[in-house]
Amino acid sequence: MTLANIAELAVNKCESLEADEAEAFVQRRRTTEIVLERGEIQSERSKTRLGIGIRAVKDKKLGFAHSSILEKPVIEKVCVKALRLAESSPLNPDWVSLPPPKKVPPTPVGIYDEEVASLTCEDVLGLVSQGYDAVKEADPRVLIDDGKFSASEVEIAVANSHGISLEEKGTTLSFFLVCVAKEREATSSFAYEYEISRTLKNFLPKKVGELASSKAAASLNPKTAESFVGEAVLSADVTADIVFGPVISSVNADNVQRGRSPWANKIGTKVSVLKLKLVDDGLLPYGVSSSSFDAEGVPSQRTIVIENGILRGFIYDSYAANKGYVESTGNAARSDYSTLPSISISNLIVEPGKKEIEDLISEVDKGVIVGRFSGNVNPQSGDFSGVAKQASYIENGEVKFALAETMISGNAFQALSDILEIGSETRATPMGVYTPPILLKNMKIVSK
Repeated sequence: MTLANIAELAVNKCESLEADEAEAFVQRRRTTEIVLERGEIQSERSKTRLGIGIRAVKDKKLGFAHSSILEKPVIEKVCVKALRLAESSPLNPDWVSLPPPKKVPPTPVGIYDEEVASLTCEDVLGLVSQGYDAVKEADPRVLIDDGKFSASEVEIAVANSHGISLEEKGTTLSFFLVCVAKEREATSSFAYEYEISRTLKNFLPKKVGELASSKAAASLNPKTAESFVGEAVLSADVTADIVFGPVISSVNADNVQRGRSPWANKIGTKVSVLKLKLVDDGLLPYGVSSSSFDAEGVPSQRTIVIENGILRGFIYDSYAANKGYVESTGNAARSDYSTLPSISISNLIVEPGKKEIEDLISEVDKGVIVGRFSGNVNPQSGDFSGVAKQASYIENGEVKFALAETMISGNAFQALSDILEIGSETRATPMGVYTPPILLKNMKIVSK
């Protein structure tokens, strides 16, 4: 049977047990990965994870159960368990319904690559070697401390008692390296570089090695600077983390409805500089989180979040949408078949500007460039503070030296109004945010 057939079987069984509503989510994930530690390949393996998660609803009460075995007798037992859990669960007065079927758009271009799906351990090892060798070739002073390469093929299917029955497959490649440079008695800070892609097209492990190596070497022999309030050029990673992390939390409709979002009553009001446009696009070609439908079978879509600095909308799954008397934006997600769906961004895209990072640096009178951040970000208040890693001091538009143990702090919501420039070179980050570097003013910089 196909995964869709299995999901339909589970739904039919729940209906025969007199569930008011039922949903089944089936997933098969095959992953080949290689782990590097202390400059050596420590393990390589292929693994497959397969299973089903079943939601049953009875009298506005929800039960959920799952299994890693997809045999009919086992699935039927899981259906029975889900219904029993529903019957013993507390009433949810806000429950309306599982989503009805709607026309689903075509599968986004570039989310499945047959070449990735057919990669062997030997193939993956060859790709890892490209990155591994590039580190030393770029700079013999640099060593690999940590790293991992992963190639995955994922198939999912979702069905419910209202007639939804969908399936889709996708592939993902990810590779990261953590490097450190050593010269005489000097040791650099750890430098991190990565790449994420749905296809082998334009996926360059060698580039990951070269950039990780150059970043590590650039942070050798750091100096300190006096504490000051100045400008900061933030890499895509840091921007995603400290600026847009709280934004993601604030536009999550569940947080809005629970009173956890400072933007609960700000639709139509100014929340950032006018030049900022933020769009959640579940249909982005080659997008890391693109799909034609979400984890509940609701069609994926393009949702404008911020436009011309104005907050335009929130992101919803079907439960929050029903509760708020609006349409779901197709933002239900699951980390695995064993979890319930929850609201998540798909591909959150920051519209790029026209200036490369060198141009951003040239506009800084006194400030820092931050390649990595290690610290705390409060998603509700937006406050952040921590250590600026792979950081350098900038004066009169020039990078002067690497910075040692420098702290940065501020507030994400204020930072949205302190954006001076948005860079032109967008990249996909592990958080699912597609962003260029940005230039901020009023950053608190404390150097020991």
